Amino acid sequence: MTALPIAQAQTADPARMERVVITGSMIKRTDAETPAPVSVIRREEIERSGATSIDELLRMDSAAGAGSLNDMDTGNGFAAGTASVSLRGMGSAATLTLVNGRRLAPAAVVDPNTGQSTVFNINAIPVSAIERIEILKDGASSLYGSDAMAGVVNIILRKDYQGRLLALNAQQRVSDGLFKTHTVSGMFGLGDLSTQGYNFFAGIDLYRRDGVMIAENPDLVRQELFGPMFGRLSADSTSAYPGNLYTYTNGLAGSFRAMMPNCAAENQLPTSATNAALQCKYNPDAAGIQYTGDQKRSAGFMRGSWQLGTDTTVSAEVLASRVENAYAEAPASRTEQLTQWGDAQGKPMLFNGLALPANHPDNPTRLATAGNPVVMKVNSSTYTFTKPTVLGLRYRFADIAAGSRTQADNLRLVLSASTTVGAWDIDAGLLHHIQKNTRFGSGRLSLSGLNTALQTGSYRFGGSNSAEAIAGIARSTEDQGEAKTSSLDARGSRELGKLAGGALMLGLGGELRHETFSVVADPLMSKGDIIGRGIGQASGSRKIAAAYAELQAPLLQGLETQLALRGEHYSDFGSALTSKLGAKYKLASGMALRGTYATGFRAPSLSQISDSAVFAFSTVQDKKLCPVSTTGNDNCARRISSVNQSNPALTAEKSSSYTMGLLFEPWRDTELVLDAWYFERKGEVDRLTAQQVIDREDEFPGAVIRLPSGTPGVLGPIGQVLRKFRNLALTRTGGLDFELSQRWQIGDGHLLKLRFAGTRVLTRKQQAEEGQPLLETLGFYGNSRVKSRLSLDWSRGPWAAGLTGHYAGRFRSHSVTGSCQAELKAAAREDLCVMAAWKTVDASLSYKGFKNIKLNASLRNVFGAKPPFDPSEPDTGFDSTYANPYGRYLSVSTSYEF
Repeated sequence: MTALPIAQAQTADPARMERVVITGSMIKRTDAETPAPVSVIRREEIERSGATSIDELLRMDSAAGAGSLNDMDTGNGFAAGTASVSLRGMGSAATLTLVNGRRLAPAAVVDPNTGQSTVFNINAIPVSAIERIEILKDGASSLYGSDAMAGVVNIILRKDYQGRLLALNAQQRVSDGLFKTHTVSGMFGLGDLSTQGYNFFAGIDLYRRDGVMIAENPDLVRQELFGPMFGRLSADSTSAYPGNLYTYTNGLAGSFRAMMPNCAAENQLPTSATNAALQCKYNPDAAGIQYTGDQKRSAGFMRGSWQLGTDTTVSAEVLASRVENAYAEAPASRTEQLTQWGDAQGKPMLFNGLALPANHPDNPTRLATAGNPVVMKVNSSTYTFTKPTVLGLRYRFADIAAGSRTQADNLRLVLSASTTVGAWDIDAGLLHHIQKNTRFGSGRLSLSGLNTALQTGSYRFGGSNSAEAIAGIARSTEDQGEAKTSSLDARGSRELGKLAGGALMLGLGGELRHETFSVVADPLMSKGDIIGRGIGQASGSRKIAAAYAELQAPLLQGLETQLALRGEHYSDFGSALTSKLGAKYKLASGMALRGTYATGFRAPSLSQISDSAVFAFSTVQDKKLCPVSTTGNDNCARRISSVNQSNPALTAEKSSSYTMGLLFEPWRDTELVLDAWYFERKGEVDRLTAQQVIDREDEFPGAVIRLPSGTPGVLGPIGQVLRKFRNLALTRTGGLDFELSQRWQIGDGHLLKLRFAGTRVLTRKQQAEEGQPLLETLGFYGNSRVKSRLSLDWSRGPWAAGLTGHYAGRFRSHSVTGSCQAELKAAAREDLCVMAAWKTVDASLSYKGFKNIKLNASLRNVFGAKPPFDPSEPDTGFDSTYANPYGRYLSVSTSYEF
């Protein structure tokens, strides 16, 4: 990644330079350095990096990372398989992703873990189609729309191509071959737009990634720490196969009575370190936890451009892609305790625990009589049953395969034209983008099916079951999502006159946009028949009209000013006006100051303001039935259904941003860029936690739903909590971006480039709710102070090589309001509550001396550094937005152009 060079503006002849549009302005210019900070990832950097996804590329930039989604995460999340970008740690909803300056349809998912808001799935765009990526790092709502509070990522696709190209890429971990990926891409193009009046090109991109289970190599993520402290990859679950018998008390926790017959000897383990009684145990980690899942991506793209006369060009482009992800899961389990969830109407659903009826064929007491009692002995305790008795069961349905798959289909169509009318340079476009997301689940337990099987004995617990018996209790599910964005836009710019510093330029534009969004849960999940599974549903549409203007005024020699205004009207929300003011002043040859001030707003997303609800789960303490947390009281740690509800009364989030930068070229081939930045975001849409709602139950009537107690006048247990979206939070964050670059021409054609760039965050204060303290969260989970990159590149003739060091600073393993993990305290390892810095070194080598052939190789993480120990992720062992477990990772690629 490089900042746009100031030397270009100082040494080049504007009369001979092509005027282009730089992200952050709609006016064409020859000076590539705007008042706003913009960094660029160019095609050659993409090829050298070995990155096979936009997600990988963007995480190399110091402004991106925290608050984003990535497809490495396991498939249990509502947004599984989705990758998004977040700038300044402000979340994906505050970052606008564009393709060729125009919008994408959002991913058709609703995810309570990320605020159930708009995210753009960057997996939909093939890397082989990209010319460059421009990252605008200040608020840009006035030019691009309400999603751009933290900035813009503008993905620029190739505009034309002539010839034929075939490219291959393969990657894997060096030592054991894990994390394999394979990419094949091809392109064909003909016609020269400037001389022949047309160009047409088409390409295809195919990608495959192999999933990797934790059990394949557990030591990639400090298993020596996770194993002893968190019991990862150990057989510790009492929900086992063939299971354990417990007393049954209408859904409350029972007492252990006996193992079911035929438990494998290696799975018969002590109840605990202080209790030698043997129980049947199961290792769910080995079956269900992955470093990463399988992924297949396929994409095709076409673009045709035609020159009509001297000044008019018409273009049409099509981008179609499919991204498929597959994730492993441990087989479903159930215990004798109550499970609560909800249906699509918000009605609490209950499964009163796995209980074997007295006459069930797998209940050992079914034949008990006073004359022939059934005796169960656990150590010194003896339990005698003189009659058939209902028994609870903790069981793993190991004969029912479980897993999940996602499929995201994208079709993006754009028809655009550019022309000159009088003094105006005009560009207009018609866009339609449809994004479908399907989530498949297998091995889901049916409430009606399991209840029937318990009564009839059709399914044998721990025994041999027919396909018919399994089908009686297990279901496959299919959730559907669809998002559409259609827009018509036009923009134009012209020179109004001359000022002391140059041409006064005006830009005007407008946009009409229609958005629809729908996520529909599987019918069985909607009616609550799938036990213990969350539901995501949403439906809404809106129309948006926008008008915007930009004025570039070089008031003095060397002084450029920029003023932008945007008015937007949302059919379901209202209107808003945002503005931006920027300036750049050339102090002397090779030195300039720049700065911006911008206001922004983000309209609530369709899933937050329209008809929608998402049902997830929370473990809470009922302060009325458990005033003081203690063992033996189920209300002290009760797992309940948690419902995120839309709120039509939401108001817009509002923001203001400031940047101030220095561009300095002290001598030829040396550049220094310093940009200070500050963002404030008010009224962030979020929800109170389920525990907060319970603690303030009297403040939110009807939000805490309790089950009947069975006794008049006695308060019943909590069954469900309603969490409505509200305008809650405030964030203030600021820091410094820096970049130092140096070039040397040495001897006979040797070129050396040194670059040091990064971000130093100086503050990140957050207020969870109005009236609460404003807390400094910098240095706490997910908020490191420093992220930087040091690279040295060499080239001579057909050869090029590079070394790059990456550094991401340490932070605490818990939030500012949390505390060190209990497991670490118990092990007297509070030192591990600070996650270590993540430091890696990459090396690359390329050669293009063969005719029409390019060869590239990169070795990432040369020294094989493990990801920092992350105790907040005891299953996977690492924070995938911060680090990865790939270790020493080799990428080789070749391309042949003919």
